[in-house]
Amino acid sequence: MNTGERRRGSKKRHRIVTALALLVGVAAPSIAASPGTASADGGNGHHHRGADATFTKWAVQGPTSPPSLAGVLMVGVIGGDAGDGSFAGAVLSDDTTSRPGFWLAHVRYEFLGSEHSFVLDVSVTEDDTKAPITATLRGVVTKGWMKGAPMTGEYTKRDSCPISTPGNAFGSICWQGTIHLEPRNGDD
Repeated sequence: MNTGERRRGSKKRHRIVTALALLVGVAAPSIAASPGTASADGGNGHHHRGADATFTKWAVQGPTSPPSLAGVLMVGVIGGDAGDGSFAGAVLSDDTTSRPGFWLAHVRYEFLGSEHSFVLDVSVTEDDTKAPITATLRGVVTKGWMKGAPMTGEYTKRDSCPISTPGNAFGSICWQGTIHLEPRNGDD
């Protein structure tokens, strides 16, 4: 695949993820907020304390080249400091061989909240040796509210999701977690 094809594929994936996020807003109107009400940068772009958000996500499109999970598209709902809203995500790449028992992935998460919206570039370390399966998340806000802020978080896989998951490509499986955004350097 050449650079132009990768760029077109990345743009197409972003459009699909954004469209899916909007779909969740329609499918779960009692939970999701209109993206138009969210502040892209929190007003002045500064946030003087950390922020926390919760999410429940599920897959709506399976992988493009199994057994890799790259290409999986996710939607869901969020809460916490971003406000109630919708989640969109995509698995950009993954690795199941370098650390046996672990799934390592590079993903994009989008939080579209009633108070704030932001995009995260995330590294996932999922421990598939434990029950339930859990993961640690590390990343950075690349766009929107608290841009540049480091992020940490975690999630737990639920084989039977406690909420409705319209369009779930994996039956009733979902992942529930939390993220924490740290203030940027210079923001006290």
